[in-house]
Amino acid sequence: MLTISHTFSDGTVLMPWNPGPRQGISGPVFVSVTDFLVTTDAEAQRVYETGFELGRTWPVMQGAVGLWLWARPTERRGGSISVWESERDMRRFVRWPVHTDIIKTWRGRVAVGTDSWQADRFEPDAILTRAGDTIERPHRKAA
Repeated sequence: MLTISHTFSDGTVLMPWNPGPRQGISGPVFVSVTDFLVTTDAEAQRVYETGFELGRTWPVMQGAVGLWLWARPTERRGGSISVWESERDMRRFVRWPVHTDIIKTWRGRVAVGTDSWQADRFEPDAILTRAGDTIERPHRKAA
């Protein structure tokens, strides 16, 4: 079980850590934060459900260290904080046919913000602190 001390502001839900096959990595990692914004509660529910479905496949994703899903329901926002062994592994996931089908389905109906960076090692609190920079600010399409 992963222990973290970082907290986000009220209204932010952070789901438990979902480890991937590279969860024990000791070297550098690549982190990607996604931030989805939709216009209706029904769309938000569908985005959250899709995220949970993808999360169920996480334990077999090549190069995946792990994943947190997050949501700000009152803002109709949500996304992921994914940790990878390398940027190449993350890009492989982005090109995965299941993921590309989801992107095609939602194109033009959801606003997406992202942040990504290379970290020297997997430090959950440091990653969540930086991810908070994306999560805590208003979505660029909603400002």
